[in-house]
Amino acid sequence: MKMTKGIGRKILRKIYTGLGLTAVALVFQACYGTPQTMGLDVLIRGVVKSKKTEEPIEGIKVSVKDMDQAELTNSAGKFQIYVPQEEFYTIQFEDIDGAENGSYSSTEIHVDFSNDKIDLDIISLDDAK
Repeated sequence: MKMTKGIGRKILRKIYTGLGLTAVALVFQACYGTPQTMGLDVLIRGVVKSKKTEEPIEGIKVSVKDMDQAELTNSAGKFQIYVPQEEFYTIQFEDIDGAENGSYSSTEIHVDFSNDKIDLDIISLDDAK
């Protein structure tokens, strides 16, 4: 009888350990998101600045046409976005915060895929008219 209690406890301990590790993995994913599929995704990054003042622009929506991914530029005008690998991309820049950080015209840039990273360097936007 004592032998079966010991085996039952060992089995329960293994089940609880497995459930605990699963919970940790789910919490990690909820906090940090799913990892990028490196090698299959392309990193597009750059800095958005005003053509007139050459100052960085915060709050510009950067998106890739026909894809769901979008990112807002930070206070330094920087952005980075991961997208699935394609032959070419149309990157859209939209001023979505109104006059809060100035008003800028929307623009599109067409780029060809060359490696796992596309560094657009500096993108200058015209003031809205």
